[in-house]
Amino acid sequence: MSSHFLHNFLHPKSIAFYGANNKGAGIASLQIMNLILSGFKGNIYPIHLNDPQIMGYKAYKSIAEVPEVPDLVIIVLPPQIVPKIFKECGEKGVKHLIVVSGGFREMAGEKKNTLTEEVCKITDDYGMRFIGPNCLGFYNNWIYPNDNISAFNTSIWERLKRGNFSIASQSGTLSSHIWFDPENLDLGLSKSLSIGNEANIDIVDCLEYFKDDDTTQVIGIYIEEIKRGKRFLELAKEITKKKPIIAIYVGGSKASKRAAMSHTGAIAGNYKIYDAAFKETGIIKTELVEEFLDLARLLSDGIYPKGKRIGIITNSGGPGAMLANRAEKDGLIVPEFSRELQEKLRNATSPTASVSNPLDSTFDMNLFNYYVNLPKLLMESGEIDIIIMYGVFGFQDVLAKYVKNEQIAKFAEFDKPTSDSKQPLEKILISPIIKASKEHSIPIVYINPQNYSSPWSRRIRESGAVLFQLWDRPIRCIAKLCDYAEYRRKIS
Repeated sequence: MSSHFLHNFLHPKSIAFYGANNKGAGIASLQIMNLILSGFKGNIYPIHLNDPQIMGYKAYKSIAEVPEVPDLVIIVLPPQIVPKIFKECGEKGVKHLIVVSGGFREMAGEKKNTLTEEVCKITDDYGMRFIGPNCLGFYNNWIYPNDNISAFNTSIWERLKRGNFSIASQSGTLSSHIWFDPENLDLGLSKSLSIGNEANIDIVDCLEYFKDDDTTQVIGIYIEEIKRGKRFLELAKEITKKKPIIAIYVGGSKASKRAAMSHTGAIAGNYKIYDAAFKETGIIKTELVEEFLDLARLLSDGIYPKGKRIGIITNSGGPGAMLANRAEKDGLIVPEFSRELQEKLRNATSPTASVSNPLDSTFDMNLFNYYVNLPKLLMESGEIDIIIMYGVFGFQDVLAKYVKNEQIAKFAEFDKPTSDSKQPLEKILISPIIKASKEHSIPIVYINPQNYSSPWSRRIRESGAVLFQLWDRPIRCIAKLCDYAEYRRKIS
């Protein structure tokens, strides 16, 4: 069990809520409802002056009336009341709090706002720690290690599969909204921490916790400022030797600085300084939320290319050319295959195929050859470090639509895709290459321009393969993965 103080925040056995009611629309009510839906097994104590019962739980008029000292107190009340609540919690013996309420530093403007200072002093007086203000709280998918259905969740209304990716964010939105389409993420969550204004606990605290957390192997952060810069750099250097850190930094424009100041009261720094700091420490930087998730997905799967040589397999010339062009511009190497390899590829492709890299099979309808034989030849060659494969269409699903037409079904003749059609097609075409990929340590990334939720795309994804819909995103992502893998090799 971790000795870091954040472990206690993420593993409470009892929680008291200020601000919840039965209307169901308030933030505190939503958080209690999230706890119910996520299967939280601890005690819940709503604090309410008037209602005797909140969401089926007995309510108490004050924290003093609660029959035990709660492990965690969550506060969603007007900011002016919060210092009084903090003092009451301190007198009760509470040690861990989350302040969801806004209206502290970020709304100070020209008027002196001392609420943050007041609650910080009370915190020090009573030996407490708190997250916030202006945050959403936590999601911990590992609160019950032997129960992969239940979780501790105050911030996300979706049920998420377990994973090894954890996120700490100064934006509650980024730590929660990115998870609202779990069926199409292919990314499991370990923990999500919304830390808000960082009045007491900051991003450095989160990194210290994630560093030694066994269920966190990939770390994501969203930052608008870093308060403890020296410690951040020291810690990041230490972490990135073993665990990747993916960062979204909001800064560099006047508009972003205004937004950060109004959002959390942050003073955003010079983006060039952050760029240099990230490069020095091996942090993978992105400004795109989709890329943030793409990187997390590939890194969570343990994809660390051994080098920058990319082999491209396609059944269409245009995408192959665009993939190759983008790859070289992003610092990847698209080597021309050796004569020996080209000869092997010629023997396995049609006379019209191009075998130099990109390998363009010109719409090879021998699916086993295209999906299995060609990538195996590249993996066994020793000439590439990663494969990207375009055109893994669900052609069998398309054919099924054709044969529903009476006239087509009467005359058209279609070859069976393999000699063993009793097995599911993904077991024949995808599983052998996933196995070979691991044996040769050559990652493979698939691209199917059909809908990401189409039957064949789902079957590819469910087989454990990495799938994209189009070609720009995977190349950008692979390039950054290669840079990070190279950084780790240099410092090891």
